[in-house]
Amino acid sequence: RDDGPPKEILDFRDNSKDGEYWEALTRIIPKRTLKLWDALGAALLEYHKVLSRRSELLSEATVLQKQNS
Repeated sequence: RDDGPPKEILDFRDNSKDGEYWEALTRIIPKRTLKLWDALGAALLEYHKVLSRRSELLSEATVLQKQNS
């Protein structure tokens, strides 16, 4: 019984435009947006450093208050 085309034909796929497809995916997010995200990431890291230092200073102040009382 014939079930259709041979398996070799079914496995064939036209991949001639695969490179164009993947190249196009690298440009989905505009460079301007990526630069903005990079800047925001850097700013958040700096903010995290400030908050961490503030937390350390608050802990030190609490210890000093206990010593003074």
